[in-house]
Amino acid sequence: MRVAYLAAIGATMLWGASFLLTKIVLTQLGPMATAALRWGVAAIALIALSMATGRGRQVLRRALSQDGWAFLGLGLVGVSLFYTLQNLALVYTTSVDVGLIMNGFPTLTAVLGVWLLGERLTRRALVGVVAALVGVTLITLGGLAGAEVTARARLVGDLLAVAATLFGALYIVGGKRAVSSYDPLTVTALAGLFGALMLMPMAAWEGFTLRLSLGVWVALFGLALGSGAAANWLWWSAACRLPISRAGAFLYITPVVSTILGVLVLAEPLTIATAAGAGFVIGGVVLVQT
Repeated sequence: MRVAYLAAIGATMLWGASFLLTKIVLTQLGPMATAALRWGVAAIALIALSMATGRGRQVLRRALSQDGWAFLGLGLVGVSLFYTLQNLALVYTTSVDVGLIMNGFPTLTAVLGVWLLGERLTRRALVGVVAALVGVTLITLGGLAGAEVTARARLVGDLLAVAATLFGALYIVGGKRAVSSYDPLTVTALAGLFGALMLMPMAAWEGFTLRLSLGVWVALFGLALGSGAAANWLWWSAACRLPISRAGAFLYITPVVSTILGVLVLAEPLTIATAAGAGFVIGGVVLVQT
């Protein structure tokens, strides 16, 4: 259990760093190209690592022959659709709206875990989930920047964010089933591979270049190998040992980490609401795990 907790914490911390790295990459690439290259590099690294041993090659062949469609679905909902809808939502509506809506991601994951996987959610865990949700909402409101958008565009963006949240939760629950039959490396590699392949046409349509500065390349590889490959591998390593409601609660740590990095690296302001929200998140996660 201790290893599972450490893996979940490591994954959410790496995901928290992804927002900072993404901001750097987006200075020279579009959102679709960023997502496609991120997962393309991650998938190549993971497939190479999987095929480094004879057993790994056998598992990959078995997974593709027996459950190829399931992994195609994981890549579609958890990589391609999730990142496409999230990025498009940010085009139409405010980052605050997207943040507030996607704060419900771990809560929806816990609910789907109870509904689709038959897991139990204790009263204490439910209180912890709600407390963490309140905390992340406070963090989002603490970073309120308030770009002006039209009412129609805002509605479109908010609906896209809702759809992204649903697909992200389905990815977590669907992946939970996959790691009951395959090791975390195989699940991460194949979902990332299919997701990257489906993102490539959108990236080509958007247009992108590989003539990037050294700093952007470093950020891109950090995004791909750290926040992509390693984070997802750690996440599935934790999820195969923990109920999805417990593992999902750790997802609330992600905005805490991104906020801390924003304050330390980008000199973004730290408000009272943000600090209070971080306290709620940590307390809520502890409640869910006890």
